[in-house]
Amino acid sequence: MINIFKFTLSLFLAFILASSHGCAGQKSQGNQGIDASDKAPEFPRNMQWLNTDHPLQLKDLRGKIVLLDFWTYSCINCMHIIPDLKKLEHKYKDELVVIGVHSAKHLTEQQTDNIRQAILRYDLEHPVVNDKNMKIWKAYNVRAWPTLVLIGPDGNVAGRRSGENIYPTFNKAIQQLIQKNEGKIDRNPMHFALEKNKAPDTYLSYPGKITADGQHNRLFISDTRNHRIVVTDMDGNIQYIIGSGTKGWKDGSFANAQFSQPEGTALKDNILYIADTDNHVIRKADLENQAVETIAGVGHQVYTRNPSGKALETGLNSPWDLTLVGDNLFIAMAGPHQIWKLNLKTNHISLQAGSGYEGLSASANKTAMLAQPSGITSYKDNLYFVSSEASAVQSSDLDPQGKVQIIIGHGLFDFGDMDGHYDKALLQHPMGIVEVKGKLYIADTYNNKIKVIDPERRTSQTFSGFGKEGMTDGSSGKATYNEPEGIDYANGILYIADTNNHLIRKVNIDDGSVNTLDLKGIGKKEAPVTFNRDQYNGEIKTITEINIKSLKQLEVNLELPEQYKLNPLASSQIRIFTQDGEINQSKEIKSTHFNATLSKQATSHPLYAEMVLYYCRDDNEGLCYIKNLLFEFKNGPGAKDASHYTINYKVQKSPISQSN
Repeated sequence: MINIFKFTLSLFLAFILASSHGCAGQKSQGNQGIDASDKAPEFPRNMQWLNTDHPLQLKDLRGKIVLLDFWTYSCINCMHIIPDLKKLEHKYKDELVVIGVHSAKHLTEQQTDNIRQAILRYDLEHPVVNDKNMKIWKAYNVRAWPTLVLIGPDGNVAGRRSGENIYPTFNKAIQQLIQKNEGKIDRNPMHFALEKNKAPDTYLSYPGKITADGQHNRLFISDTRNHRIVVTDMDGNIQYIIGSGTKGWKDGSFANAQFSQPEGTALKDNILYIADTDNHVIRKADLENQAVETIAGVGHQVYTRNPSGKALETGLNSPWDLTLVGDNLFIAMAGPHQIWKLNLKTNHISLQAGSGYEGLSASANKTAMLAQPSGITSYKDNLYFVSSEASAVQSSDLDPQGKVQIIIGHGLFDFGDMDGHYDKALLQHPMGIVEVKGKLYIADTYNNKIKVIDPERRTSQTFSGFGKEGMTDGSSGKATYNEPEGIDYANGILYIADTNNHLIRKVNIDDGSVNTLDLKGIGKKEAPVTFNRDQYNGEIKTITEINIKSLKQLEVNLELPEQYKLNPLASSQIRIFTQDGEINQSKEIKSTHFNATLSKQATSHPLYAEMVLYYCRDDNEGLCYIKNLLFEFKNGPGAKDASHYTINYKVQKSPISQSN
């Protein structure tokens, strides 16, 4: 951890920040820092970019004020500054360009498509570069997430700051830069090709948590990105929805209530308790009277490590998951790295476990270190929770004077995918946990697996999934997930919120086999995609000679310009979809000749095959060109049935796509 962050902006005084407001950085750095007024290091040219149709260079942004946000998508503190970034982007929309520099902590966070999912989940509308090899991080001598670097319109570094609560500091700094450079600011608006304009719109959107009520045949699905709770029976028949689906903070009827990124839920006596994460409050939904009421929190993030008082007068900090023991509601409070307790009879809130400092340790409840607890359950006299940022599982005695123990985990930078005894087992950013018959089942989120912990044998073993990212039902060893976060159990079935697949999966507790819950009753499981052909920023080729309902495989032959090749340092991709949703997962293009098999039959048209190609000269992999290409298949007059179709395409080098 960093104990003090210094803002070196030359325009005004240094700013001091508490250590709990930033995520830990890398273990060591071996290069010199850069100071205010130094020329900002340029971006390397062989990087993958998102939320833009071409790579950016700082030299092309002269006249703009640039704010670099160094982040990694697992970090709770990085999530906390997103509202401040949005405020700055809105206020200075003509003068400021925000660029996210995603410098991954975990292995899975290095993958461009996973970063794309995070961009969609958090609704980011600025360009993001995948700094997976930490090149930009090292060039700017960054040491913690989040770190922000301000660059003036002359291309020089104006200052930096790490941690949260960034708006007041950068608002003032940007105002002073504008005043100092009046007449030199480029106020021409910039528009970027956003990922959300080409993403499918599914019925569920990044479901975070799930609660299974076996006694009453109900599932409560936290439809997190849609800002609502979807209630179904165990067969997927939708019964009703809690919340209007509009982001906000509003009590009232189920139809009018508003949430902001709700996560964990807990059920008692026909009352559903909800961790309304981005509103930093706890809500209760009266299922009989169909009304929502706030019972804890003040509606905005508050930094405190020693909560004690009336629940509605105490500010919360990213409540992520809930579990009930008697009249006590225990809250996995991800923001301050603690477990809090809300007494539902007295409405008093207090600290259960965690010092408030991010780390991993075993000691007395209130002095132990936790790391972004994101899932919690109870069993006998203990709470069990996952400390996601330490890839760990810990326990806390229910007695507030008891102790915190480490079950699995070694530290903030020790993660992986290894089964076996406690002292050797490794997880990677787990986010869900449930107890079943004395065993703990874990949503090992970044390993795309469900694991089972046996306290008697002191072991951790893979239970379902083989680690490959995807969406495949079937046996335990063949099933695939995509960053599953939520997990609960009822009547022999584990219910999994398969977050990045926007689905609920059912896992048989006896053999680990997986099926997908088919949602029925309101709308479709997959609504029409938001893809807008008229706004596509690339070349479109229309094909009308084939009946797409017969198509099973595409063969693609690409002809690159002479002396050019696909860039091995960047990941070219193909994605196939219709207005009804995805036909297959995105596939990396590794050769100019390849086949793409449709994983399911297209039932409507047009059918789209979208390619993003990165190519470079044979003798210069750092000079990268990008080509956005869309093949549109329509059933024209006389379209023929064929299971196989060959696309032949000659890539014309265009100066517009050049990255230098």
